[in-house]
Order: sequence, then structure tokens, then C-alpha cells
Amino acid sequence: MATKTVYQSDPISGIYLFTTQANELALAPGLFNIPFGAYEEAPPAVPEGEVAQWNSTSSAWMAVEDHRGETFYLVKDGTQYQMGSSVEVDGEPASYPGWGKVPAWLTPIPGNPVASEAGTAGE
Repeated sequence: MATKTVYQSDPISGIYLFTTQANELALAPGLFNIPFGAYEEAPPAVPEGEVAQWNSTSSAWMAVEDHRGETFYLVKDGTQYQMGSSVEVDGEPASYPGWGKVPAWLTPIPGNPVASEAGTAGE
């Protein structure tokens, strides 16, 4: 039975995950059982700091910024942001998964949260 190389992406985000093999269908020679979220087109080589992402609109891979593993802080108060969590920004819920352009409400620079009038806890 023949196999072909395919490129697996996360089915929700489109982020490239790994290379795998698709098996030829026994009862349909020449056709392959390609896993959900996998594509026959190879993702592009991307520089450090970027990741390949499948664009379903253009049916092609594209390179996007990759900030997973980095630490970001909320601009408004300097608190550390957990990737993928939902926060309120200008009265609306907002979230950043760690890839793509970093939104203006996040910064890689640690902030100094403003102390309340009562001082730090216990004072």
C-alpha cells in the first residue's frame, strides 16, 4: 500500500504541527486517507519567531508571528497576561492566542501596577 507525506495543522487555529503519512485507500487505488486538518502542500520555511498557519480563505500556508512561550503584560495595569485568556479591554472581552500580530493592549515590558490608596496588602 502506498503512502504520501502530508502536513498536519491544528484544525481550529491552522497552526502547523507536524509531518505525517496518509495511506492509500485499499479499495480506491490512487486516493489517500488524508487526516482532518492535514494538507498535501508543504508549509513554508519560516524564520525564528514565526510559525506557518493554514489560511482557509486562500487555501495556502502563510507565516505569522509566533509569541507562544513569551511573557506579556496588560498595558492598562501591568499585570501578567496568560495566553488565550479573556480580559476586558475598553469594556469588551479580548483574547490573544500567542500567534499573529500582538494587540496594542499587550506589551512585553513588565509594568508597575499602581498601588491602591490603602497601600500593599496588610498595611
